[in-house]
Amino acid sequence: MFNWFDEFKDGVEAGIKTGIESGFKVLAESVKTGIDEWLKVPEPAEPLKLVRIFRPSTTIPITQDGVTVEQDSWRIESYGARNVLLFEVAEPSLSECLLICKAQVKTANLYKPAQLTLSSQNAAGWNLKKQASVEGTTAWHFCQAPFHYKQERFTGSIQISVEFESGGVFWLKDVEILQAAVKPSAK
Repeated sequence: MFNWFDEFKDGVEAGIKTGIESGFKVLAESVKTGIDEWLKVPEPAEPLKLVRIFRPSTTIPITQDGVTVEQDSWRIESYGARNVLLFEVAEPSLSECLLICKAQVKTANLYKPAQLTLSSQNAAGWNLKKQASVEGTTAWHFCQAPFHYKQERFTGSIQISVEFESGGVFWLKDVEILQAAVKPSAK
Protein backbone atom coordinates (compact mmCIF):
# COMPACT_ATOMS: atom_id res chain seq x y z
CA MET A 1 0.00 0.00 0.00
CA PHE A 2 2.81 2.42 0.88
CA ASN A 3 5.43 0.98 -1.49
CA TRP A 4 5.70 4.26 -3.36
CA PHE A 5 6.45 6.07 -0.08
CA ASP A 6 9.14 3.54 0.91
CA GLU A 7 10.70 3.82 -2.53
CA PHE A 8 10.58 7.62 -2.34
CA LYS A 9 12.13 7.59 1.16
CA ASP A 10 14.88 5.17 0.03
CA GLY A 11 15.59 7.41 -2.98
CA VAL A 12 15.89 10.54 -0.81
CA GLU A 13 18.18 8.75 1.71
CA ALA A 14 20.39 7.44 -1.12
CA GLY A 15 20.61 10.94 -2.61
CA ILE A 16 21.56 12.46 0.74
CA LYS A 17 24.17 9.76 1.37
CA THR A 18 25.68 10.24 -2.09
CA GLY A 19 25.75 14.02 -1.60
CA ILE A 20 27.41 13.74 1.81
CA GLU A 21 30.03 11.28 0.53
CA SER A 22 30.72 13.50 -2.46
CA GLY A 23 30.98 16.56 -0.20
CA PHE A 24 33.48 14.82 2.08
CA LYS A 25 35.57 13.76 -0.91
CA VAL A 26 35.69 17.36 -2.22
CA LEU A 27 36.50 18.66 1.28
CA ALA A 28 39.29 16.09 1.76
CA GLU A 29 40.84 16.93 -1.63
CA SER A 30 40.66 20.66 -0.84
CA VAL A 31 42.33 20.21 2.56
CA LYS A 32 45.05 17.99 1.06
CA THR A 33 45.73 20.53 -1.69
CA GLY A 34 45.93 23.34 0.89
CA ILE A 35 48.29 21.38 3.15
CA ASP A 36 50.46 20.28 0.22
CA GLU A 37 50.73 23.91 -0.92
CA TRP A 38 51.62 25.05 2.61
CA LEU A 39 54.33 22.39 2.99
CA LYS A 40 55.73 22.77 -0.53
CA VAL A 41 59.41 23.74 -0.74
CA PRO A 42 59.88 26.59 -3.24
CA GLU A 43 62.64 26.99 -5.79
CA PRO A 44 65.60 29.20 -4.87
CA ALA A 45 65.79 32.59 -6.61
CA GLU A 46 69.58 32.63 -6.32
CA PRO A 47 72.44 30.21 -5.72
CA LEU A 48 72.55 28.67 -2.26
CA LYS A 49 74.98 30.32 0.14
CA LEU A 50 76.77 28.61 3.01
CA VAL A 51 75.46 29.94 6.34
CA ARG A 52 77.17 27.58 8.77
CA ILE A 53 79.24 24.41 8.79
CA PHE A 54 79.52 21.98 11.70
CA ARG A 55 82.53 19.72 12.21
CA PRO A 56 83.59 17.61 15.21
CA SER A 57 86.87 19.52 15.47
CA THR A 58 85.06 22.85 15.97
CA THR A 59 81.52 22.13 17.24
CA ILE A 60 80.18 20.29 20.29
CA PRO A 61 76.64 18.92 19.79
CA ILE A 62 73.88 20.03 22.19
CA THR A 63 72.97 16.42 23.10
CA GLN A 64 76.06 14.48 24.07
CA ASP A 65 74.48 11.29 25.44
CA GLY A 66 75.25 8.53 22.93
CA VAL A 67 77.22 10.91 20.69
CA THR A 68 80.96 10.36 20.22
CA VAL A 69 83.56 11.61 17.80
CA GLU A 70 84.95 8.92 15.51
CA GLN A 71 87.68 10.14 13.14
CA ASP A 72 86.13 13.16 11.37
CA SER A 73 82.46 12.36 12.15
CA TRP A 74 79.93 12.14 14.94
CA ARG A 75 78.80 8.62 15.82
CA ILE A 76 75.28 8.68 17.24
CA GLU A 77 74.08 5.45 18.81
CA SER A 78 70.53 4.74 19.86
CA TYR A 79 68.93 1.74 21.55
CA GLY A 80 65.36 2.72 20.67
CA ALA A 81 63.16 5.58 19.47
CA ARG A 82 64.85 8.85 20.33
CA ASN A 83 65.41 12.42 19.15
CA VAL A 84 69.01 13.68 19.33
CA LEU A 85 69.18 17.48 19.14
CA LEU A 86 72.56 18.32 17.65
CA PHE A 87 72.73 22.01 16.70
CA GLU A 88 70.78 25.24 16.55
CA VAL A 89 71.25 28.18 14.22
CA ALA A 90 69.76 31.64 14.58
CA GLU A 91 66.68 32.66 12.63
CA PRO A 92 67.53 33.67 9.08
CA SER A 93 67.75 37.40 8.40
CA LEU A 94 65.57 36.99 5.30
CA SER A 95 61.82 37.09 5.91
CA GLU A 96 61.36 34.14 3.52
CA CYS A 97 64.02 31.75 2.30
CA LEU A 98 64.93 28.18 1.47
CA LEU A 99 67.17 26.49 4.04
CA ILE A 100 68.90 23.22 3.32
CA CYS A 101 70.67 21.02 5.83
CA LYS A 102 73.19 18.98 3.86
CA ALA A 103 75.45 16.32 5.38
CA GLN A 104 77.29 13.12 4.69
CA VAL A 105 75.72 10.21 6.56
CA LYS A 106 76.42 6.54 7.10
CA THR A 107 74.24 4.09 9.05
CA ALA A 108 74.38 0.65 10.61
CA ASN A 109 71.62 -1.66 11.82
CA LEU A 110 68.69 0.75 11.53
CA TYR A 111 65.66 -1.56 11.54
CA LYS A 112 63.35 1.43 11.14
CA PRO A 113 64.27 4.75 9.52
CA ALA A 114 66.29 7.48 11.18
CA GLN A 115 65.91 11.01 9.89
CA LEU A 116 68.23 13.95 9.49
CA THR A 117 65.82 16.69 10.55
CA LEU A 118 65.65 20.45 10.12
CA SER A 119 62.89 22.02 12.21
CA SER A 120 61.51 25.23 13.70
CA GLN A 121 58.68 26.07 16.05
CA ASN A 122 55.63 28.15 15.21
CA ALA A 123 53.94 30.62 17.59
CA ALA A 124 51.52 27.90 18.77
CA GLY A 125 54.45 25.75 19.90
CA TRP A 126 54.25 23.16 17.11
CA ASN A 127 57.41 22.03 15.36
CA LEU A 128 57.42 21.89 11.57
CA LYS A 129 60.01 19.41 10.35
CA LYS A 130 61.58 18.55 7.05
CA GLN A 131 63.43 15.27 7.03
CA ALA A 132 65.67 13.02 4.99
CA SER A 133 65.21 9.36 5.96
CA VAL A 134 67.80 6.61 5.95
CA GLU A 135 67.22 2.94 6.82
CA GLY A 136 69.35 -0.18 7.19
CA THR A 137 73.11 -0.19 6.77
CA THR A 138 74.54 2.30 4.27
CA ALA A 139 77.92 3.60 3.13
CA TRP A 140 78.77 7.31 3.23
CA HIS A 141 76.41 9.35 1.06
CA PHE A 142 75.03 12.88 0.91
CA CYS A 143 71.68 13.54 2.51
CA GLN A 144 69.74 16.80 2.55
CA ALA A 145 66.62 18.18 4.19
CA PRO A 146 65.08 21.31 2.55
CA PHE A 147 63.05 23.71 4.69
CA HIS A 148 60.85 26.62 3.59
CA TYR A 149 61.32 29.33 6.21
CA LYS A 150 58.82 32.20 6.54
CA GLN A 151 59.33 34.66 9.38
CA GLU A 152 55.59 35.04 10.03
CA ARG A 153 55.22 31.26 10.52
CA PHE A 154 58.14 30.55 12.86
CA THR A 155 59.74 31.88 16.00
CA GLY A 156 63.22 31.30 17.32
CA SER A 157 66.08 29.19 16.10
CA ILE A 158 66.35 26.45 13.51
CA GLN A 159 67.21 23.03 14.96
CA ILE A 160 69.20 20.20 13.42
CA SER A 161 68.63 16.75 14.87
CA VAL A 162 68.64 13.04 14.15
CA GLU A 163 65.40 11.23 14.97
CA PHE A 164 65.56 7.48 15.51
CA GLU A 165 62.50 5.22 15.19
CA SER A 166 64.51 2.23 16.44
CA GLY A 167 67.98 1.35 17.63
CA GLY A 168 71.02 1.63 15.40
CA VAL A 169 73.99 3.82 14.59
CA PHE A 170 74.01 7.04 12.55
CA TRP A 171 77.29 8.70 11.54
CA LEU A 172 77.26 12.32 10.45
CA LYS A 173 79.93 14.65 9.03
CA ASP A 174 80.33 17.84 7.00
CA VAL A 175 76.99 19.23 8.20
CA GLU A 176 76.17 22.44 6.32
CA ILE A 177 73.30 24.91 6.46
CA LEU A 178 72.70 26.59 3.11
CA GLN A 179 70.32 29.45 2.40
CA ALA A 180 68.79 31.21 -0.61
CA ALA A 181 66.00 33.68 -1.22
CA VAL A 182 62.99 32.05 -2.90
CA LYS A 183 61.22 32.81 -6.15
CA PRO A 184 57.96 34.67 -5.60
CA SER A 185 54.97 32.32 -5.60
CA ALA A 186 52.45 32.66 -8.41
CA LYS A 187 49.01 33.28 -6.95
